[in-house]
This record gives sequence, structure tokens and C-alpha cells, in this order.
Amino acid sequence: MPDTGNAFLDKLLEQTPEVATQPKRGANYNFPYKLYLKTDGEVVRLQGDPISESYYRAKGYHLLSDQATRGQEKSEVDQWLEDEYPKVLEQQVEKASIINAIRRAMQNDRNLNIDEEGWESLSVEEMRDVLEQIKEEHGKTIRVIKPRIKPPVADRMLSGVETSDQMSIEGLAAKRQRGEKGPL
Repeated sequence: MPDTGNAFLDKLLEQTPEVATQPKRGANYNFPYKLYLKTDGEVVRLQGDPISESYYRAKGYHLLSDQATRGQEKSEVDQWLEDEYPKVLEQQVEKASIINAIRRAMQNDRNLNIDEEGWESLSVEEMRDVLEQIKEEHGKTIRVIKPRIKPPVADRMLSGVETSDQMSIEGLAAKRQRGEKGPL
């Protein structure tokens, strides 16, 4: 099993079965997506119907539970989304920022030639060490620019849709009349 560097994901990977099988597939309709932990330590959102669920489990994926069990204050899904995913995202953003800074330095200075093979397997700490080593060896000041992370949108499918029950019937009727008039 791979070591992801995250204690929560490593614990879940230890619980997954070792042998993968190919289950039968059937018709799937209107099932919500579920979060699965793949065998390489990546959490992905995949189909949640019973047939797909058994297929992914047989492939060795761990289905993150959406119900808190005894002794836990949060479900696995809530723990991943609220606690662990922001940490993983922050590490990925920092690692990408370091890689982009090194690539910008290579573009600006043609004498700076650095092998990019194997960067995806390095941790954030190792990437920081590589950056410091490049700075020392080449005497360059390489500035790392971190992008601003926008907070996630609750549901993109509901973007622009009125979902609150706070509006009165008169307010809804007025809104509908404004919509029927159309833009001028």
C-alpha cells in the first residue's frame, strides 16, 4: 500500500481489501455520487449506485462512510471534507507554486537547466529543499507566488437558483413579472 503522508488516508488504505475482482454492471439511475478512497491514496467522487459501489469496492477502493460511527464525532465524509481536504489542497497549492516558481526561473535564465523528472513524487518539504538547493547552487532569488484560493461553491448546479424559503409569494410574483418583461 502506498504511503500518502496523511494519517487519515493511510488508516483508510489499510482497511481496503488486497484482491480486486470484476463485478457485474447494471442499469444505474438517479443515485448520488459518493466519495471513495482509491488504492493510491486519492479520494475521488464516483457513482453511488449499488452496482458501481460493489464494483469500486472490488477494485480495492474504500467507500467513505457518511454516517458517524460509535466513538467518532464526525463521519469519514465530513472528516475528509472539513478537516483533511483543506490540508491536502493547501499542500498541493504550495507544491504547485514551488514548481511554477522554478519553471519561471528556468524561463527567465536560459543557463538554469533543472531536471523536472520525479517532481510529482516529492513531498512539500522535499520540494522546499529542492528550491533552496537551486537558490544556493545558482545564486538566484526565486520568488514563490501562492495563488488565492477561492472558497468552494456549495453546489454549482444551483448557481443562480433561488433556494431559500424566505421570499414571500408577492416577492416571487414580482420577480416572475420582472423576468417576463425581459431586458430592454
